[in-house]
Amino acid sequence: MAFLGPITLVRRVIARLNRIGWTRAAGSLAYTTLLGLVPLATVAFAVVAQFPVFQDFVHILESYLLRYMLPNDARDIVQEYVVGLATVAAEYKGFWIVFVTITAVLVANEIESEINAIWGIRRKRPLLRRVLIYTIGVTAGPVLVGAAIMLISWLLSTSITAVAFEKGAVEAISTAIPFLITVAGFTLLYAFAPARKVAWRHAVIGGALAAVASEAVRYGFASYVVHSPSYEILYGALAAFPLFLAWVFAFWMIVLAGAAITASLADPDHGD
Repeated sequence: MAFLGPITLVRRVIARLNRIGWTRAAGSLAYTTLLGLVPLATVAFAVVAQFPVFQDFVHILESYLLRYMLPNDARDIVQEYVVGLATVAAEYKGFWIVFVTITAVLVANEIESEINAIWGIRRKRPLLRRVLIYTIGVTAGPVLVGAAIMLISWLLSTSITAVAFEKGAVEAISTAIPFLITVAGFTLLYAFAPARKVAWRHAVIGGALAAVASEAVRYGFASYVVHSPSYEILYGALAAFPLFLAWVFAFWMIVLAGAAITASLADPDHGD
């Protein structure tokens, strides 16, 4: 396998992103996300309604996403409209749940399609297999992720209690936990979304860089909100909404860039 230097890697990442139309793809995914957020959350809450034992897992995932993945001003929008609407919608039965599940599956399909395009993969997985994977992902996925976050937090808190760490070390570990969880999330996406086998080392590198970029952009949004209140004057009570839209778009640009890095590392001879 050919070795890629930093300059060559950047050049091939840019080539992959240009090939799919980076901003177009991010905009498409942002639009799909806005349409699919409520259905995705609804499916998660509907599963919890059938199996109350999973309720804590989903709430932990919800808290993690609101606290660590969104800019401060955007959290209220997601909390009030997405979570609020999904909680009410999850109480409906029958065809409505089938409809939102299909919508959520279509969101997952759009994400896979864009990542496969970055890899240059034109042949998708068999339809039945895709539907099965997506359905399991949007129903059981939030529960499993929430359970994993709870388990990791419990193990670390137990370790901190058992070992006499200094206060600074405890704060450092507490700060590192959300970042490592974000790295794991991106890594799993880059490892399993492409319709081909991906080496873990490549997925981890792409996931780590995407997590770093995500943190940097999130802090950038926070700094902008603090030092540039002009958007609040312009939009008034709706000021958080354009901020949320910009964050969703930036998030998908990061996801696609991480996928391009992973693909360029895994397939260095076919990046141009």
